[in-house]
Amino acid sequence: MSRVILLPGKDKTPNDIWYPWIKNQLTKSSINCDVPALPEPSQPKLADWLAIIDSLNPDNDTILTGHSRGGMAILRWLEKPHRRVKKVAIVATNNPAIADGPLDDFYLSGPYKFDTIKSNCNEFVVFHSKDDRWVPYEAGIKNAEGLNAKLVTFENKNHFGSQADGSTMTEFPELLKELMA
Repeated sequence: MSRVILLPGKDKTPNDIWYPWIKNQLTKSSINCDVPALPEPSQPKLADWLAIIDSLNPDNDTILTGHSRGGMAILRWLEKPHRRVKKVAIVATNNPAIADGPLDDFYLSGPYKFDTIKSNCNEFVVFHSKDDRWVPYEAGIKNAEGLNAKLVTFENKNHFGSQADGSTMTEFPELLKELMA
């Protein structure tokens, strides 16, 4: 049976936006879902976030999913050999070739090592919205190409949190469907 590890994005906690809904829906379907509180979410340190992934012991039956900086952490974690997982789904995840603010160690580690990442997983899904004000749509395209991933494009989901109309995205059925497939 699969299990899911969902890494929140920068400035987010496990109780924000659609994360509780995803966890609840998976749990109702008897799928274990870990949504860890990540250290220093406003000033994330890559090594600290990678240590959290390590502590959760992902394996061949694990689906890793990450939102924004959480997706970057997952891809960085998969850059090490022999870290085989079942599936990866990233949401509004930047590419280090495209800076979205001050450079930190998520970016300074250089381009993603897509060949190694792909050697650790055979199935990737990239979710990105064309109107994302934090991470350009071009990052989603670059990640999908580098991962040979399925690219799921939205027109109006912004950064999959706060929406243009002032509402907050609290459900994400498209991601749930991929996690349960």
